[in-house]
Amino acid sequence: MKVFILIACLAVAVSANKALWEDFKSNHKKSYKSLIEERLRHQIFLNNLDIIEKHNVEYEQGLTSFKKGVNQFADWTREEFGAFLKLSGSAERPKTTEKFQAVQAAPDSIDWRSTGSVTPVKDQGSCGSCWAFSTTGSLESQLKIQKGKLISLSEQNLVDCAGSYGNEGCNGGLMTSAFEYIQDHGINSEAAYPYEERDRRCRFNASAVITKVSGYVQIQEDSEEDLLNAVGTVGPVSVSIDASDEFQFYESGLFTDRTCDKAYLNHGVLAVGYGSENGKDFWIVKNSWGPSWGERGYIRMNRGKNMCGIASDACYPKL
Repeated sequence: MKVFILIACLAVAVSANKALWEDFKSNHKKSYKSLIEERLRHQIFLNNLDIIEKHNVEYEQGLTSFKKGVNQFADWTREEFGAFLKLSGSAERPKTTEKFQAVQAAPDSIDWRSTGSVTPVKDQGSCGSCWAFSTTGSLESQLKIQKGKLISLSEQNLVDCAGSYGNEGCNGGLMTSAFEYIQDHGINSEAAYPYEERDRRCRFNASAVITKVSGYVQIQEDSEEDLLNAVGTVGPVSVSIDASDEFQFYESGLFTDRTCDKAYLNHGVLAVGYGSENGKDFWIVKNSWGPSWGERGYIRMNRGKNMCGIASDACYPKL
């Protein structure tokens, strides 16, 4: 009888996992070139599902402050996810730039989404163009805050055209180098120059420039105090983080990670606010992996310990 019950339980588990696999493929529009590849991806999915479920047991027990879930990366290995994270390319970091100086006190909390100053969450797809999305994010917000216009700007414009500034399209780049390109040339809108998730020839239209920048401001390295003052008084700020490992399956909650490295920055995102919950301080961070990832495309990251290097390399544009 016990053997029968065990077999029945295993059958139910296999059936449930198969249903999850089919839902995953449908929800994320996954297709594979061969049956062999699908079997490989299915096994990776099952391995990741085990990781997610074990983590969530700890979450339910109060041993961790964030929950994991199945998302578009659930059929990727950790190594594949790490290779997807591209930030610097060959771009050189500027030797001199304007440093941030606080001119007024920041509020205790702020969320620039509530003022209509942040565009909807976008999706970079399989292209390593996070740097371009972080760049447009902070510039879109400055246009809204200073000029009253919220316009979605073109990441593809930067992917295709900012190569001479050291950026490498889908193989990485830097937000500061992207701002330098925009300072010299300007940038088109998303509507005029849509995102294509791949490198293409430059089709920039100088007659359809939405804005240029006069420069950009760098936040003091490792200073969360300065970053808070900038986000609180100026607006959303482009930030670099180490998004390795734990980031892959984040679903909700206050993200903390003892394994990430504040000196190893591989992903560009956007700090759009900050706050506190139950005595725990956090950053509100906009990602570029679509609204199905995290908290509708956002993550709340621990604030106060320069978690994953969020204050190690931050900047915003000047109009």
